[in-house]
Amino acid sequence: MDASAGAKEPGTAVESQVKNQKQSDSRVASNVRDEGPRERVAEFLHTHGADEIAHLDGSLFDHLERTELLLRGWGSTETVSLAGLCHAVYGTDGFPTALLTLEERNVVSEVAGSDVEALVYLYASCDRGYAYARLSGSAQRPFKDRFTGRTFKPTQAELRDFVDITLANEFDVGIVGPKANEPPKWLMAMFRHFQTLASGPVRDWFEPLVSTTCR
Repeated sequence: MDASAGAKEPGTAVESQVKNQKQSDSRVASNVRDEGPRERVAEFLHTHGADEIAHLDGSLFDHLERTELLLRGWGSTETVSLAGLCHAVYGTDGFPTALLTLEERNVVSEVAGSDVEALVYLYASCDRGYAYARLSGSAQRPFKDRFTGRTFKPTQAELRDFVDITLANEFDVGIVGPKANEPPKWLMAMFRHFQTLASGPVRDWFEPLVSTTCR
């Protein structure tokens, strides 16, 4: 029997995953948009112009919300989901536009909570050129704060949350935002590189895409 019989083509697998994710996002969104902390964060982002900054095929807020909904659909905690919604408030190594300065970190803590702010800062401060190559290895200091130059080793929980937010962000950048029919090779390579650090639900969600694109 042909081992590939009945297997989905890459485009079909992506369309199925994206369709299922959109349905999940719609269900999740209807449940979270009226919740207190989340609503405060969304209002904060609007007030600081996130819906006026162009990003992909819409606004930065559109991207932030899709990232959040991906995380919620994957079963991420409230802290990780809200961090996904806020992940670009200080800019990132791949998107320099910031809504706030680092001197205003206390503002994010007051609106979203200190745990959320700490994770947002971890994500925003990551020197990707330094960290990405080290994260799947045994480096003693796999992270570098691009704002301060400090190198350090995050906890396993911090790494997991960072990787989950990274994969949600990049999935939106690589597939959802540009409405791609197939996952870009760089996204699948990133998942394979990070997969041992991601949470179980995120690994389970990405693996069908990897299996179809690596045949």
